[in-house]
Amino acid sequence: MTNVRTQYREAYAPRTISKALLRALVEALVDFKPGLPTRSRKIRAKAISAGKITELEGPESWKVTDPHSLAELEHVRVELLLTSAEHRGCELHVEFRSGHITLGVSDNETGWGRGVFEDTLNLLATLGISSRGLNEKLRRAYHFLDIFQNVLLVLSVAVFTLWLTGKGITYLYASSALFIAGVMPAMTRSFHFLSPPKKAPIIQETVAKSRNFPWTEATAVVSFLAGALELARALVAFVW
Repeated sequence: MTNVRTQYREAYAPRTISKALLRALVEALVDFKPGLPTRSRKIRAKAISAGKITELEGPESWKVTDPHSLAELEHVRVELLLTSAEHRGCELHVEFRSGHITLGVSDNETGWGRGVFEDTLNLLATLGISSRGLNEKLRRAYHFLDIFQNVLLVLSVAVFTLWLTGKGITYLYASSALFIAGVMPAMTRSFHFLSPPKKAPIIQETVAKSRNFPWTEATAVVSFLAGALELARALVAFVW
Protein backbone atom coordinates (compact mmCIF):
# COMPACT_ATOMS: atom_id res chain seq x y z
CA MET A 1 0.00 0.00 0.00
CA THR A 2 1.38 3.42 -1.00
CA ASN A 3 1.57 6.07 1.70
CA VAL A 4 -0.23 9.32 0.90
CA ARG A 5 1.68 12.38 2.04
CA THR A 6 0.03 15.82 2.15
CA GLN A 7 2.13 18.99 2.11
CA TYR A 8 1.27 22.46 3.43
CA ARG A 9 3.61 25.41 3.00
CA GLU A 10 3.76 29.14 3.72
CA ALA A 11 6.64 31.55 3.01
CA TYR A 12 7.23 34.94 4.60
CA ALA A 13 9.53 37.85 3.93
CA PRO A 14 12.81 37.58 5.86
CA ARG A 15 13.06 39.27 9.22
CA THR A 16 15.53 39.30 12.06
CA ILE A 17 14.33 37.66 15.26
CA SER A 18 15.80 37.55 18.73
CA LYS A 19 17.13 34.52 20.57
CA ALA A 20 14.27 34.99 23.02
CA LEU A 21 11.78 34.49 20.17
CA LEU A 22 13.59 31.35 19.03
CA ARG A 23 13.36 30.03 22.57
CA ALA A 24 9.67 30.95 22.77
CA LEU A 25 9.01 29.08 19.53
CA VAL A 26 10.74 25.90 20.71
CA GLU A 27 9.04 25.98 24.09
CA ALA A 28 5.64 26.52 22.45
CA LEU A 29 6.19 23.55 20.15
CA VAL A 30 7.16 21.26 23.03
CA ASP A 31 3.54 21.25 24.22
CA PHE A 32 2.00 21.95 20.82
CA LYS A 33 -1.54 20.57 20.31
CA PRO A 34 -1.53 18.33 23.41
CA GLY A 35 -4.88 16.79 22.50
CA LEU A 36 -3.47 14.83 19.56
CA PRO A 37 -3.27 11.06 20.21
CA THR A 38 0.46 10.89 19.55
CA ARG A 39 2.58 7.87 20.30
CA SER A 40 5.72 9.97 20.40
CA ARG A 41 6.85 13.58 20.02
CA LYS A 42 10.28 14.71 18.98
CA ILE A 43 11.51 18.28 18.69
CA ARG A 44 14.91 19.20 17.36
CA ALA A 45 16.74 22.20 15.94
CA LYS A 46 19.61 22.65 13.53
CA ALA A 47 21.87 25.66 12.96
CA ILE A 48 24.24 26.08 10.04
CA SER A 49 26.95 28.68 9.60
CA ALA A 50 30.19 28.77 7.64
CA GLY A 51 31.84 25.39 8.17
CA LYS A 52 29.75 24.45 11.20
CA ILE A 53 26.55 22.46 11.73
CA THR A 54 25.00 21.80 15.12
CA GLU A 55 21.88 19.85 16.07
CA LEU A 56 20.07 19.56 19.38
CA GLU A 57 16.98 17.66 20.45
CA GLY A 58 14.52 18.32 23.25
CA PRO A 59 13.03 21.31 25.10
CA GLU A 60 16.36 23.15 25.19
CA SER A 61 17.14 22.72 21.50
CA TRP A 62 16.78 26.50 21.15
CA LYS A 63 20.38 26.65 22.39
CA VAL A 64 21.48 25.24 19.03
CA THR A 65 22.75 28.67 17.96
CA ASP A 66 25.04 29.11 20.98
CA PRO A 67 28.18 27.61 19.33
CA HIS A 68 27.73 29.89 16.31
CA SER A 69 28.51 33.50 15.57
CA LEU A 70 25.05 35.01 15.08
CA ALA A 71 26.40 37.28 12.34
CA GLU A 72 27.44 34.22 10.29
CA LEU A 73 24.31 32.09 10.67
CA GLU A 74 23.04 30.89 7.29
CA HIS A 75 20.17 28.64 8.27
CA VAL A 76 18.22 27.80 11.42
CA ARG A 77 15.60 25.06 11.36
CA VAL A 78 13.17 23.94 14.07
CA GLU A 79 11.37 20.62 13.57
CA LEU A 80 8.57 18.84 15.40
CA LEU A 81 7.74 15.21 14.58
CA LEU A 82 4.38 13.92 15.79
CA THR A 83 4.00 10.15 15.42
CA SER A 84 0.66 8.34 15.69
CA ALA A 85 1.73 4.85 14.59
CA GLU A 86 4.44 3.09 12.65
CA HIS A 87 4.91 4.84 9.30
CA ARG A 88 2.31 7.43 10.23
CA GLY A 89 3.26 10.86 11.43
CA CYS A 90 3.08 14.60 10.93
CA GLU A 91 6.22 16.69 10.50
CA LEU A 92 6.33 20.42 11.14
CA HIS A 93 9.33 22.58 10.37
CA VAL A 94 10.06 26.30 10.53
CA GLU A 95 13.11 27.53 8.60
CA PHE A 96 14.89 30.83 9.03
CA ARG A 97 17.13 31.97 6.17
CA SER A 98 18.49 35.31 5.04
CA GLY A 99 16.07 35.31 2.10
CA HIS A 100 12.86 34.06 3.68
CA ILE A 101 11.10 32.36 6.57
CA THR A 102 9.28 29.17 5.66
CA LEU A 103 6.67 27.09 7.46
CA GLY A 104 6.14 23.57 6.17
CA VAL A 105 3.92 20.73 7.35
CA SER A 106 4.04 17.21 5.94
CA ASP A 107 1.25 14.82 6.92
CA ASN A 108 1.61 11.10 6.35
CA GLU A 109 -1.86 9.56 6.78
CA THR A 110 -2.65 11.07 10.19
CA GLY A 111 -5.22 13.66 9.14
CA TRP A 112 -3.55 16.20 11.42
CA GLY A 113 -1.79 18.22 8.74
CA ARG A 114 -4.33 20.97 8.10
CA GLY A 115 -4.98 21.60 11.81
CA VAL A 116 -1.26 21.58 12.64
CA PHE A 117 -0.56 23.97 9.78
CA GLU A 118 -3.30 26.45 10.73
CA ASP A 119 -2.37 26.42 14.41
CA THR A 120 1.29 26.98 13.57
CA LEU A 121 0.36 29.93 11.36
CA ASN A 122 -1.43 31.45 14.35
CA LEU A 123 1.49 30.65 16.65
CA LEU A 124 4.02 32.39 14.39
CA ALA A 125 1.74 35.41 14.12
CA THR A 126 1.25 35.53 17.90
CA LEU A 127 4.98 35.36 18.55
CA GLY A 128 5.64 38.06 15.96
CA ILE A 129 7.88 35.78 13.90
CA SER A 130 5.78 35.83 10.75
CA SER A 131 5.46 39.01 8.74
CA ARG A 132 1.69 39.06 8.76
CA GLY A 133 -0.09 42.22 9.81
CA LEU A 134 0.72 45.82 8.87
CA ASN A 135 4.23 45.08 7.61
CA GLU A 136 3.01 42.44 5.19
CA LYS A 137 0.22 44.70 3.93
CA LEU A 138 2.71 47.49 3.29
CA ARG A 139 5.00 45.16 1.35
CA ARG A 140 2.13 43.89 -0.78
CA ALA A 141 0.94 47.43 -1.49
CA TYR A 142 4.50 48.41 -2.39
CA HIS A 143 4.67 45.45 -4.78
CA PHE A 144 1.52 46.81 -6.43
CA LEU A 145 3.17 50.23 -6.81
CA ASP A 146 6.27 48.58 -8.24
CA ILE A 147 4.18 46.95 -10.98
CA PHE A 148 2.42 50.18 -11.90
CA GLN A 149 5.27 52.61 -11.29
CA ASN A 150 5.35 53.77 -14.94
CA VAL A 151 1.61 54.49 -14.81
CA LEU A 152 2.08 56.50 -11.61
CA LEU A 153 4.92 58.51 -13.12
CA VAL A 154 2.91 59.33 -16.24
CA LEU A 155 -0.07 60.28 -14.09
CA SER A 156 2.09 62.50 -11.90
CA VAL A 157 3.41 64.34 -14.98
CA ALA A 158 -0.13 64.77 -16.31
CA VAL A 159 -1.34 66.20 -12.98
CA PHE A 160 1.72 68.47 -12.81
CA THR A 161 0.88 69.75 -16.29
CA LEU A 162 -2.61 70.62 -15.10
CA TRP A 163 -1.10 72.59 -12.23
CA LEU A 164 1.07 74.54 -14.70
CA THR A 165 -2.06 75.60 -16.58
CA GLY A 166 -3.25 77.45 -13.50
CA LYS A 167 -5.04 74.82 -11.49
CA GLY A 168 -4.99 74.94 -7.69
CA ILE A 169 -2.09 74.00 -5.45
CA THR A 170 -3.84 70.69 -4.71
CA TYR A 171 -2.75 69.44 -8.14
CA LEU A 172 0.87 70.14 -7.26
CA TYR A 173 0.57 68.19 -4.01
CA ALA A 174 -1.07 65.29 -5.82
CA SER A 175 1.58 65.29 -8.55
CA SER A 176 4.45 65.33 -6.04
CA ALA A 177 3.02 62.49 -3.97
CA LEU A 178 2.26 60.31 -7.00
CA PHE A 179 5.74 60.98 -8.36
CA ILE A 180 7.34 59.86 -5.09
CA ALA A 181 5.20 56.70 -5.02
CA GLY A 182 6.15 55.90 -8.62
CA VAL A 183 9.85 56.69 -8.45
CA MET A 184 10.54 55.03 -5.10
CA PRO A 185 10.80 51.44 -6.44
CA ALA A 186 13.19 52.53 -9.20
CA MET A 187 15.32 54.53 -6.76
CA THR A 188 15.45 51.57 -4.37
CA ARG A 189 16.60 49.19 -7.12
CA SER A 190 19.21 51.67 -8.34
CA PHE A 191 20.53 52.21 -4.82
CA HIS A 192 20.73 48.48 -4.19
CA PHE A 193 22.55 48.02 -7.52
CA LEU A 194 25.16 50.66 -6.70
CA SER A 195 25.41 49.70 -3.04
CA PRO A 196 24.13 46.18 -2.40
CA PRO A 197 22.51 46.00 1.04
CA LYS A 198 24.10 43.83 3.67
CA LYS A 199 22.12 40.75 4.52
CA ALA A 200 20.22 41.22 7.71
CA PRO A 201 21.16 38.69 10.40
CA ILE A 202 18.75 35.83 10.93
CA ILE A 203 18.98 35.95 14.72
CA GLN A 204 20.32 38.53 17.15
CA GLU A 205 20.61 38.62 20.90
CA THR A 206 17.83 41.22 20.97
CA VAL A 207 16.03 43.01 18.16
CA ALA A 208 14.70 46.56 18.23
CA LYS A 209 11.03 46.71 17.29
CA SER A 210 11.71 49.20 14.48
CA ARG A 211 14.36 47.04 12.82
CA ASN A 212 11.94 45.01 10.74
CA PHE A 213 9.60 47.88 9.85
CA PRO A 214 9.56 48.42 6.04
CA TRP A 215 10.25 52.16 5.95
CA THR A 216 10.76 52.34 2.18
CA GLU A 217 7.51 50.55 1.47
CA ALA A 218 5.64 52.67 4.02
CA THR A 219 6.94 55.91 2.46
CA ALA A 220 5.84 54.91 -1.03
CA VAL A 221 2.41 53.69 0.11
CA VAL A 222 1.71 56.80 2.21
CA SER A 223 2.76 59.00 -0.70
CA PHE A 224 0.44 57.14 -3.04
CA LEU A 225 -2.48 57.47 -0.65
CA ALA A 226 -1.77 61.17 -0.15
CA GLY A 227 -1.55 61.73 -3.90
CA ALA A 228 -4.74 59.84 -4.58
CA LEU A 229 -6.55 61.80 -1.85
CA GLU A 230 -5.32 65.17 -3.14
CA LEU A 231 -6.27 64.25 -6.70
CA ALA A 232 -9.72 63.18 -5.56
CA ARG A 233 -10.14 66.49 -3.71
CA ALA A 234 -9.11 68.40 -6.82
CA LEU A 235 -11.55 66.50 -9.00
CA VAL A 236 -14.40 67.02 -6.54
CA ALA A 237 -13.63 70.73 -6.41
CA PHE A 238 -13.56 70.87 -10.22
CA VAL A 239 -16.94 69.09 -10.55
CA TRP A 240 -18.63 71.17 -7.90
